[in-house]
Amino acid sequence: MRVKKLTLLLAIGLLGGVVAIPVDAQAPPSRIKVPGGQPTRGWSKPMLVSADQAHREASLAISPVDPSLLFICSPSGVPNTEFSQSYFHVSRDGGRKWEPLRIEGPSELRNYFYEGGDCDVAFDKKGTMYTADTWRGNLSIGHSTDKGKTWEGTPISGTSPMVDRPWLVGGTKGVLHVAYQDLQCCMPSAIWYTRSSDYGQTFLPAVPVAFAGPEGAFTWEGNLVVAPGAEDLYLVYTRRSEPSFTVERPGPAESVWVAASHDGGLTWNSHLVARRDTAASFLYPSIAMDRAGLLHVVFSSPTRNDVPIWYSVSKDKGESWTNPRPLMRGAAGYSPWVTAGARGQAAVVWYGSPDQRAYDTTESPWYFYWARVSKAHSRRPHVRVGRTTTKPMFVGKSLIPEFETVRLDERGRMHIAMSARWKKKVGTEVKWVIYYQVGRP
Repeated sequence: MRVKKLTLLLAIGLLGGVVAIPVDAQAPPSRIKVPGGQPTRGWSKPMLVSADQAHREASLAISPVDPSLLFICSPSGVPNTEFSQSYFHVSRDGGRKWEPLRIEGPSELRNYFYEGGDCDVAFDKKGTMYTADTWRGNLSIGHSTDKGKTWEGTPISGTSPMVDRPWLVGGTKGVLHVAYQDLQCCMPSAIWYTRSSDYGQTFLPAVPVAFAGPEGAFTWEGNLVVAPGAEDLYLVYTRRSEPSFTVERPGPAESVWVAASHDGGLTWNSHLVARRDTAASFLYPSIAMDRAGLLHVVFSSPTRNDVPIWYSVSKDKGESWTNPRPLMRGAAGYSPWVTAGARGQAAVVWYGSPDQRAYDTTESPWYFYWARVSKAHSRRPHVRVGRTTTKPMFVGKSLIPEFETVRLDERGRMHIAMSARWKKKVGTEVKWVIYYQVGRP
C-alpha cells in the first residue's frame, strides 16, 4: 500500500468527466547493464525484466501447462492515465526475454478506468491467465485463454468498497479465488474472499475473512493458498493497533495470524502464529502449502541487533504453529515470500543486506537472498541460506520492496521475480527495476 493509493473515490464520481482510452503501445524496457556480478552456484544471471515499468512489488506466475510461459506484474500507481493499468510483463521462452503486455481488450469497459494500483497474476489448472488490478473504486479482473494475445474482463469484481491488495489463486478450469482487504485510510480494516467460476466474469458476494477486533484494528494482508479440492483455504496476515501508511523499524508491536476456512471459503476462523514486540510486516507475511498439506509461514521482524526472516510451520491445518525460527542471523531481511514442494520442503526469498542494521536510511549493500528448508515437520529442520549473486544488486539508501515472489517448478527450481533499486552510472536518478532469476541451489 502506498500513500498515493489512499484517495477514497467511488467509481461513478471518478468517471464523471471525459476519460481518454489509453493506447495499446507501451514503452520498451531499457537496455542497461545488469548489476550483481557473477551469479552464485546454482543460479542463472539476473535477467532485467524492465527498468521503465516497475515498482516495489513483483508478482510472478508460471503456467502449469506450458512452463515456458511466465507472467509478472508490478503496480504503476493510481491513477495510471498513460496506460490505464499496472505494469504487466510476459515471457514465452522460459524467462530469457520479457516484453510488456497490454491486458485489456480494445473494446473493454476496463479501458475507461484508470487502474494501476495493487496487482497480481495467476494461472488456473488449464493455463488460463488471470490479472487483478485495483483502481480508486474497485477491483479489475481480466483473463486470457490464448497465452495473453487477447483479453476480456470486468472493472468491478468486488462487492465491498475500497478494494486494496488483491491476491489471486487459480483453481480448476475457469475458477479463480480472490482475496483482498479494505483500503486502510484511518479506519479499521477487513479482509474479504470471493470466487468466480466463469473465468472472472462474475463473482460471488464477498465474505469476511478477518475483522477489526481486540487483537488489533488494522491489518497487512498476506497471500492466499487453496488446497486441492478447494475446501480448505488459508490466508496469512498481521494485526496492529495503530493505523500506519508506512512500516517503521522497529515499529509498533504486531501479531501474525492465519485465517482458515474448511467449507470452501464460506466461513473463516483465525489462529495465532506469533506475537512480536516489534513490527512483523515489512510489508506482508507470506504463506505456502506443501503437497502433504503442511503450511509454511514467513515474515520479517527486527530484534535489537538484526532483522531476521522468521519461519513457522503448522501440521494441523493452521490451528497450531511451531515457534518461529530465524532463517539467518546477523543480517537484515525484508519482503519475504515462501513456496513449498514435497512434504516438509519449502523455498524462501527476500531482499536483504549483510549490514544487520540496514534500512532505507542507511548506505548499505543489498542482495537477493534465498533459503531452502527440508524436514520442516521434524524437530530439527534443515536450512540452507545464500545469495543469488556475488556482488550486491544495489548499494546505497534503498527503499524496501513491499514483497518479492518465488515459485517452484516441477523440477524443483526456484523462479524469482524481485523488485530492487537501481541507480544510473551517469546522473543521480534512482528508480525501481524488476529482475528475474532461476536457480536450484
